[in-house]
Amino acid sequence: MKILQISDIAYPHIGGIERTVYKYGKEFVRNGHESYVLTSSFEKTRKIENIENTVYHRVPKYILPFFSMSLKDFDIIHSHSYLSFYSLNLYKKIYRKKIIFKHIHSIYGKNLRAYTGWNISKILSIFEESLIKGECDAYIVPSNFTKNTIKNFGIDKDIYVVNHGPEYDSFPDKKEARKILGIKDEEFIIGFVGRISYGKGPQDIIKIIPEILKYNRNVRLLLIGPNPTLKTSGIMGIREHLEKRVKEMGIENNVEFLGFVEDEKMPYYYSSMDVFVMPSRNEGFGISIVNAMSAGVPVIAYDNTAIPETVGDGGILIPTGDTEKIKEWVLKIMENEEIRKMYSEKAIKRSREFDWGKNVKKLIEIYSSYL
Repeated sequence: MKILQISDIAYPHIGGIERTVYKYGKEFVRNGHESYVLTSSFEKTRKIENIENTVYHRVPKYILPFFSMSLKDFDIIHSHSYLSFYSLNLYKKIYRKKIIFKHIHSIYGKNLRAYTGWNISKILSIFEESLIKGECDAYIVPSNFTKNTIKNFGIDKDIYVVNHGPEYDSFPDKKEARKILGIKDEEFIIGFVGRISYGKGPQDIIKIIPEILKYNRNVRLLLIGPNPTLKTSGIMGIREHLEKRVKEMGIENNVEFLGFVEDEKMPYYYSSMDVFVMPSRNEGFGISIVNAMSAGVPVIAYDNTAIPETVGDGGILIPTGDTEKIKEWVLKIMENEEIRKMYSEKAIKRSREFDWGKNVKKLIEIYSSYL
């Protein structure tokens, strides 16, 4: 098969969707198919580039929705791009036999205001629904939560759940990771990986740090991830506000904003953590949770959207917004080695259920059934 993926942003920019596009391409080639990606160009990227035998075509972002109309040569069109959905709707009406899949990674809907803080979120959620409901053959989603949400839009096409896997092939042991990163053995590391935005919830972890420090002065919170902008993510970041808040609380020596971390270093950061906290308000899957579990790090996460599906019995789920519960569980893991070890083992066991190779083979079978 000749397979084209469309994505608003792609490698070398790395995020959950970008990683999925990259992994899919790699597995398509491994299974004997031709793999292509149509995406937006940005600074220091080439118009055409071969990355591990997947050919990336990059065009200006404002052209991407219209460029999607020139797709006649592909057997399968798999779009992760909301920007392309309207042109694909028209394309499908013209070329009825062309096979088009829409990949919905996450749906904000009524949660959009809570996630972004925008006052116009109601209008945007209506726009989101209209984009999703347009013409295509079927939908790919990463979780049953997203599948059920789409069904509530009144969509009657097939919706297939295809999970993701961990972003990294392997993780070093904790001692090695800390040596490389210069983290002391006696430090208790609380980790967070994600955009520094309200919806991802880093502010909820910062809130509990003064209380945690009453029990252990060697606690450090590592906040890993970019500060988003309307241009990069459509969401305004809150890093400046949080840095100011950290100084006001007098905990600047215990909270570190690492920003963007090079991809090759990320397995070391995950492995260095004593506990991983994901207080997100909305996740279509939660790939950073799978990364942490794969590294054997105990996971604490909010019990909402698709997060319970991903965590399963491999971590600790608490009510959304309950920072007191976050504090309680961080203290339990910090003070009780048996609890920490138990949740580390649970995390590793759960992470083994997520495998890119297996899931892409499932995806290829889905494609084949439409040809």
